[in-house]
Amino acid sequence: MFYQSKLNFKRIILRNPNFFFFDILLPILFYLLFTKIMPATPTFKRDYLVSMMIYANLLGSVLTVANTLVIDHVSGYAKLLQVLPYKQWQYYASIGSVFWLLNVFCVGALGLTGWVFNGIVFSMKLWLILEGVIPLLATPLMLIGVLLATSRDLNTVNILGNIVFLLAIISGLWFPFQTLPPWVQAIGRYTPVYYVAELARGLIQGQMFNWGYLFGLILWSIILVSLIYAVEKLIRRTN
Repeated sequence: MFYQSKLNFKRIILRNPNFFFFDILLPILFYLLFTKIMPATPTFKRDYLVSMMIYANLLGSVLTVANTLVIDHVSGYAKLLQVLPYKQWQYYASIGSVFWLLNVFCVGALGLTGWVFNGIVFSMKLWLILEGVIPLLATPLMLIGVLLATSRDLNTVNILGNIVFLLAIISGLWFPFQTLPPWVQAIGRYTPVYYVAELARGLIQGQMFNWGYLFGLILWSIILVSLIYAVEKLIRRTN
């Protein structure tokens, strides 16, 4: 499995220049736009840094995961693994570990940007927590990517992938959540992205850990896994 993870890391990240632009550079550009070009308070710069960390995780966990799985299916790579001594769960575990590392890297890249351009400094303990917790909390977001990949079609994934930008808006990643219309807030506060954002902001603000948000993420994970299982079962039955 280690060899499989190493191979996936090379082909998904090192040989994929789109990853550097969409998953890392785009959130960095958003952060610099809203904190350097536009007037911003120190508190906003810190909170928006966390928002862009989560946005980077959202892009990688949904769009890049979905595109990777579909490309593996279309190219026959996933089918090839079935004739090799690999279990399907090993394939998904390998993909998951690669994207967990990707999310860790995204958090670090955003943190470095915040330090260089805005002088934002976190304690070493908080850094380690953010590097581990944010990518871990992004697991339900990966499941959204897996669900989109069940379409087995890149065009469908790219169309449905617009849900990423919708989630970013209604969850308060692009703009402060309090500035959104009440009806948008009523929807956004029940999304997994909102739960991740609030848990992460709570960590940097020294607040008590909100177990309700964690329960919400677990519930979302159960729902998404059930949907993935149901769709895959339906696909196998129709084929």
